[in-house]
Amino acid sequence: MKQVFQILLTCLLCLQWSVAAGELQKPNIVFLFADDMGWGDIHCCGHPYAKTPNLDNLAADGTRFTQFYATGVTCCPSRTGFMTSKFPATFAKYPANGGFGDRVTITELLKKQGYTTGHFGKWHIGPETKPGTYGIDCIGGEEKKKQDERGRDAHIYDAAISFIEQHKDGPFYVNVWGHIPHHQVNPPPALLEAFGPLQVDESKFPAQMQEKFANCRKQGGNVSQHMRAYLAELKSLDENAGRLLKRLDELGLREKTIVVFSSDQGPAHIRETGDDDPRAKVVARKERKRSKKPEAAAAPDPAGNTRLNAMGCAGPFRGGKHDQYEGGIRIPFIVRWPGHVLAGRVDERSVISGADWLPTLCALTGTKINAADFDGEDASAAWLGKGEHVRTKPLMWKTSTPQSAGTIREGQWKLHHPNSKRGELELFDVVADPGEQHNLVKEHLDIVKRLSAKLEAWQATLPKTYDKGDANDNDK
Repeated sequence: MKQVFQILLTCLLCLQWSVAAGELQKPNIVFLFADDMGWGDIHCCGHPYAKTPNLDNLAADGTRFTQFYATGVTCCPSRTGFMTSKFPATFAKYPANGGFGDRVTITELLKKQGYTTGHFGKWHIGPETKPGTYGIDCIGGEEKKKQDERGRDAHIYDAAISFIEQHKDGPFYVNVWGHIPHHQVNPPPALLEAFGPLQVDESKFPAQMQEKFANCRKQGGNVSQHMRAYLAELKSLDENAGRLLKRLDELGLREKTIVVFSSDQGPAHIRETGDDDPRAKVVARKERKRSKKPEAAAAPDPAGNTRLNAMGCAGPFRGGKHDQYEGGIRIPFIVRWPGHVLAGRVDERSVISGADWLPTLCALTGTKINAADFDGEDASAAWLGKGEHVRTKPLMWKTSTPQSAGTIREGQWKLHHPNSKRGELELFDVVADPGEQHNLVKEHLDIVKRLSAKLEAWQATLPKTYDKGDANDNDK
């Protein structure tokens, strides 16, 4: 009996040591973030011409989620949701200018857990960029560089790789937030030549892209030429991501690191010049001025209108950037963590949001939070392949303007309240009708009433006025 007791005690001590060792082996986290990249812009998501082998391999080695949502329709609101797990309309001061106030961030929480934290690339989440802001130890890569034949985000990935090398003993968390393919898409000749020739067969694209192609032609553009410029930039993004992933392997960090790839919101539109959107006229005027400058000479369009290079594809979804339709807020999302996240899996059922980023990472790193303080949910079980994530909280969208229209998704249903530009109430079953083509308001008045009540109750808690300061959202 004494011998049995000693064996059990030894096993218990081993188990305790193993748990303690596990706590010391917290996963590194690398967050690769594109800007204005469409849901359908990656080859593995169905793009007929994209050359994205590294992102395709990332998906093959991990899990791709097809129902992942941004928290906003432009850059700052989306980043706000990821960093704070709060819907951006809850901030009275626009975070790009006012910061996050007393809202805690994922970087602050992980910093307290012993993580070294870094941020490289686009910021757009507050006026301060000095080290220590939001618990981030190292902030860099935002400064503009001379034209780089590896692409305009190469220096951001250089800085992130250097950070990883310096902190390879971990644990570390790093945002790698690039600018590609946000305007201005104007790749250097070397990138265009590396991509190769392209003749677009428009029939290979979903119907939602036809309006973009038509608007391009109306403004004198060549669809193949502009698509080639766009995809050359995506190729450079993919190659730089590949450099970082390769370095993780070389440092022996592959199994120790969660790598996530996503985009802040859907692809930019090509507006028809002279349409009822005032932005189109402003854009056209700016582009005419830019086309006369020497630095525009590299643009593939003779007129230098790089706005026509905005050939991002939202896949089968309606709309794009600035829209609360699926094309504006449904974004690519890939997670890799060998040995934990299932490889080669596509999760088509879990409905997850950028607001879930903070609580999910807290769950995976053993960081304790009060879930009631956040708008997002812990989706770690879905990340780890342990089942579908079924939301207990609906998703809400609204811009930081008191009169703007709200949108809610709960279960299969998505309800859009009308505004001055969208003059009717709209209800869609986005599981059966992901392209939001069939308005079911009249058929399901009970669902409209229920969702409207929830959306209006949420909107009643929001600020009555918003301070956007001198915000230049950089999201046009």
